[in-house]
Amino acid sequence: MSRWADRIEAWRTMARKPGLANAAPFRAASAKSAAFMSRTTLWVDGQHARALKPARDADAPLPLPAPGDVAAALAAIETLAPKPASPGLHALRVVVGAPFACYYALPWQALAKPQDWVPAARALALRSGAGGEAWRYAVSDGAWGQGRLAAAIPEALCAGIERLCKKRRLQLLGIEPGYTFALQKHAARIRDGAIAIVELEQAQGDAAIAHIGVRRGGGWTAFIGLPVFRATGGGLDDVLRDAFALCVDAPPERRYVIGPRDARHWAADASLIEWLPSPWDGAA
Repeated sequence: MSRWADRIEAWRTMARKPGLANAAPFRAASAKSAAFMSRTTLWVDGQHARALKPARDADAPLPLPAPGDVAAALAAIETLAPKPASPGLHALRVVVGAPFACYYALPWQALAKPQDWVPAARALALRSGAGGEAWRYAVSDGAWGQGRLAAAIPEALCAGIERLCKKRRLQLLGIEPGYTFALQKHAARIRDGAIAIVELEQAQGDAAIAHIGVRRGGGWTAFIGLPVFRATGGGLDDVLRDAFALCVDAPPERRYVIGPRDARHWAADASLIEWLPSPWDGAA
């Protein structure tokens, strides 16, 4: 594997040299390496699926024929996932948005490992109306004595993605909830404390789902998802005001919003938030 990586780097070095007489060998080698190795990240939510690529290479989203349906989501993922013509190192990551990803803030319990929190997450989900559908849960790690964040994705969706990867011999890099995926991408830019972290997932037109997590003292204290209807005047300002009234005793000191477009599109007073771009707006 290291020998192959060395060859690729040598080809890249040749291509960067000025006055390269003939770039054809490099192009052929690049095509060969692309056929041998690939890494694809897909986004799927209740309305559509698409590959996450730089804006210049982005393809049109693939609509789901049945919105919010797991089988329709799996069919779209199967269409967009790599279809290697020959064996190689081909990897797939799937980022999952609403309604296929749900989140719960768990109050502190004296449990040592994240997986020990899963029964508590499942019980909270049932009390919140999750119904009888099977979900796969993951709980973030954190400091002792602090609340945790749980995320859940339908088991049928996870199992279907795993079967697809096995069938096509793809390395599954992960099935990741959109909120935690966005949070990891921007972790270096977020200062902890009494904060709210909002992840906006645009639905249709000027509608979006706002996933709002609240942290205080190094732990998660609340989480709520609310719709944002900008066209009817219910912008992000009003949604955050309602969320804080429902979930917290005092408004957070800082508000981070990870979303599409820009802050002025969603908030009347952009000075009240720190805007971070959605990873799926220009992600590779």
